[in-house]
Amino acid sequence: MKKHMKKVLSVILTGVMVFSLAACGNSKKEQEGSADGSGKTLRVLNWGTAEEEQIAADAIARFNEKNPGVEVKQTCVPVDSWSDFIQKWITMTTSGEAPDVINIGLEAARMAVDNELLMPLDEIVEGDESLKKLRGEYAESLINGFSVDGKLYGLPNGTQTMVMYYNKKMFDDAGIAYPKDGWTWDEFLEDAKKLTKADGSVYGYGLSSSYFQLTPWWSTNDAYPTTDDYSAPALNSKNMVEAVEFLNDMTEAKVTPDPISSDVYSMFASRQLAMVGAGRWVLNTWIDGGLTNDEFDCVQWPVNKKEGSVYGGAAWSISVSTKEKELAVELLKELVSEETLKANAAGGQQVPPTESLATDTEIMGTTPDNILGIWKAVTIAEPVAAPTYFGDIEQGLLRGLEEVFSGKKKPQDALNDVQTEVENAIK
Repeated sequence: MKKHMKKVLSVILTGVMVFSLAACGNSKKEQEGSADGSGKTLRVLNWGTAEEEQIAADAIARFNEKNPGVEVKQTCVPVDSWSDFIQKWITMTTSGEAPDVINIGLEAARMAVDNELLMPLDEIVEGDESLKKLRGEYAESLINGFSVDGKLYGLPNGTQTMVMYYNKKMFDDAGIAYPKDGWTWDEFLEDAKKLTKADGSVYGYGLSSSYFQLTPWWSTNDAYPTTDDYSAPALNSKNMVEAVEFLNDMTEAKVTPDPISSDVYSMFASRQLAMVGAGRWVLNTWIDGGLTNDEFDCVQWPVNKKEGSVYGGAAWSISVSTKEKELAVELLKELVSEETLKANAAGGQQVPPTESLATDTEIMGTTPDNILGIWKAVTIAEPVAAPTYFGDIEQGLLRGLEEVFSGKKKPQDALNDVQTEVENAIK
């Protein structure tokens, strides 16, 4: 294990998470189940909001109803990056308090697998009827995201994806038909130009400069920032360059505000944008702010070479070092039970990882009208590119795009430079 820890320490500066993770209560707070002196203990390493910490605590309580002799300690870590999370994991392990069950984000999954920290779950799932049934209900895209070399290392507990939201009233006022699934990049740009007002009060689209939010543009152009096996960057491929050229065309046509400095979600809520890409996480804020079904809706991402989107999220995994495998499996089952998945989705942020829950309007709500289109986006999406050198590729790509949008470099030159930088960094 010491060898594994040294490998982890060499990569703990891996990049920032897709999601901005709020502090989950007190970082030292532990949720304990009841114990009857049997001496068996399970440790859970979690992250997220205080509400998500409590959801896990509720699942632990249900586990303890069936296993009253087991003490369960939950440590919920407030983090800004996966390096913080991995460092906490290392500290717990080297101090003799290694976690048995871990909630791991997609961005850290390959790093953990590469360092042999996670237990493959395939035989466990195949040998348990309830987990086998659940496995069949997950979106296949999500299972693929938490699989490495054909082995499954995590059971998803929630996800995020991207669709294109649009202001129906602005389309109506401009005499433009609402977009439909399968619309093209050219149709999107034409609409964006028509919806942009010359006085700068309304832009046709709000381009975000965030790594996750940009990804659907690569996906729908049949491009990916890494090779298929994640072993090397592929940032200057023909299709990646073509996608960046299209984004730059938008900025030069001034159909979007400055991608680097603009808060596009607030601008959409205040009716300064006709279109913006997002997932489910924005809906509560927008609805609370007064946007209604009469005013906005969503559609799949515009297509150039293929249909697609992006997804991120988290999954519950089991540590390879657990000494209580059977109990860890039972706890894992409670943490991915339907009751727990519903509770995760109830906050309005996460998209449930199974079709039955993600297409249930009692869970997902009814605003906007095409809310169930979010599930379709999950099923056609690719995982956000998160190799073990995630920090290098994310930071390099965003820096290169800033140089493009500011006019300092052409797309091909900027991506060539970033490709070289990342290649050198991972050597």
